[in-house]
Amino acid sequence: MPAYLSEMLYRLCTKDMYSFFLQNKSGFLWLAKSWIDGDRDESVNRSTFRAAILYFQKQGRALGSVDALLQYVIHNPDEIREFKQIAGFNDDIGDLANYTSDPSDAALDDNLLFCTLLATARKKWITSQFKAAAGIANGNETPDKLKESGPSAAIRWIRGELAKDFTPEAPAVAGMLHENVPNIRQGLVERLADEKGDRFPLGLPHIDDCVIVGKQKLRFIAIIGMSGDGKTTLTNYICYNWLRQGAHVLYCSTEHSPQEIWEFMAFLHQSHPDYDFRLPSLNDWDGKKGVVTRQDLSNMSTILTDIQNRKNLPGLLDCQQFRDWDSIVDHLNQNHKTNKYDILIVDYLGRLDVPGDPRFRNEAMKKLVHDAQGLTRSFDGNKGLIVLTPIQVNREGNKKAQKAEEGEARYDLNAISTVSEYQHDLDLCLSVWSDDDMKMGEQIEIQQLKQRRGRRSPTKRMQLNPSSGAFGYIDVQAPPVESKLTPESIGVFGGEDIGI
Repeated sequence: MPAYLSEMLYRLCTKDMYSFFLQNKSGFLWLAKSWIDGDRDESVNRSTFRAAILYFQKQGRALGSVDALLQYVIHNPDEIREFKQIAGFNDDIGDLANYTSDPSDAALDDNLLFCTLLATARKKWITSQFKAAAGIANGNETPDKLKESGPSAAIRWIRGELAKDFTPEAPAVAGMLHENVPNIRQGLVERLADEKGDRFPLGLPHIDDCVIVGKQKLRFIAIIGMSGDGKTTLTNYICYNWLRQGAHVLYCSTEHSPQEIWEFMAFLHQSHPDYDFRLPSLNDWDGKKGVVTRQDLSNMSTILTDIQNRKNLPGLLDCQQFRDWDSIVDHLNQNHKTNKYDILIVDYLGRLDVPGDPRFRNEAMKKLVHDAQGLTRSFDGNKGLIVLTPIQVNREGNKKAQKAEEGEARYDLNAISTVSEYQHDLDLCLSVWSDDDMKMGEQIEIQQLKQRRGRRSPTKRMQLNPSSGAFGYIDVQAPPVESKLTPESIGVFGGEDIGI
């Protein structure tokens, strides 16, 4: 058998592995169907493994012994006819009954063994798919579902096959209450440990007092609203607050270039309490003579030097212009070792390009939303990732918001314009709203629509500073967001004056 497969199969037959199977069901099913099913050199062992997985699915309990698997095959010919017809199946069962664990394999706990087996299987599976694609490209073989061979046919085929690759998800915590007291204790300790670095306040105290945003807490976040209501402006303000806390952010925008996002952050940085000046707004720098003074140039130079030295803005901001989800995920995976991302911002997730027929875009978007939520759980070996995206509301939702009286809820989750999967998958959903008078006065109303954990915060009206792009409360001064400065985060790039 392939490395680790014998050990896992033996444990499935001889230990009470049913709860473990349920926690890792998607991975086991992928192994049985996509990888082992395509492993032509291991047909007998493939059938044995698939029979064990089928038993767990159909019987809903552990096997208990190797003989129980053999009896299941013998007495259920209609369900597993293919296994009885494979020569050597009984011999394989006999080998399994006499199996002796390799010391190095036996030392692995169930979870580590499973992860190692899955990683080994994915490597072998991906290699086999590309070998098959090479055969199609060279005209050496034509799968039944293809009518032609050649490079174009090979590309179409490999795209379809790679969609079947296993995407790991965070394992569900399950089991007996009395056996999981250490998990309960550890969870409560982590709730008290603010210094763990898994809390990233939004910089909106009336919301931060009610919910906790973090890679292992509320992590799939949306800001909904109509065009011009301030979704992107609020997104940028939250991003800036995260950077002040030392977060590492990948920001992908379909509307703004990296240059524009960098400029947004530079102007937002003047809101830091260390600065007692205010710059002209970004629009005033567009060739308006006499508006921007030499002192303004000097003040901006101070801000940019601070950003370069990462003194008051210790976070890392990586701005990229990707327009499809796969490119974003590839960039995260390829650069995470260096950049150690905490947060992904996509402005907008709903405007990304999706593969396939445009007529079925809605179905593709449903999958994309599920993939995004899955990434928040599985990224970096299940350590998690915060994902923030604005979402456009639909017309009916906007009409309802316009008719609502002062103090009434403007939006609910039914106002989301794209797919209902957002309603189920989001951990935290905020809305922004403003009427014409509020827009003239640079004001927005922020409402909390959903929180998976925590409590609902009151709706607040906030004032936008047109000079910096920062928000403040109209009725009370918002306390500043504390920066998480470390010795390593100060002076990383040197302290020379970069000038303007």
